[in-house]
Amino acid sequence: MEDDDDYVPVGEALAGLSVSPLPEGWTALGAIILVKCFDDEGRSSWAFRRTDGLNDEELLGALMVRTDLLRHELFEAYTDDEED
Repeated sequence: MEDDDDYVPVGEALAGLSVSPLPEGWTALGAIILVKCFDDEGRSSWAFRRTDGLNDEELLGALMVRTDLLRHELFEAYTDDEED
């Protein structure tokens, strides 16, 4: 990962990608970004980035909550299929 001081605008770093917008009236303060990409040798890989201003506790909390929500959604989808 690059040094924490090497920041560029998100649109520049991830040119060509799109995300759904925030709800009207919300203001972005920081972001956690997991990017599926091809490395310099053409292999599929993952890159992790975060914006300036997020501390480690916020990062860990956000990732844990998102992981738990995704685990719940996947479990619900799996168990709903079994009932059919």
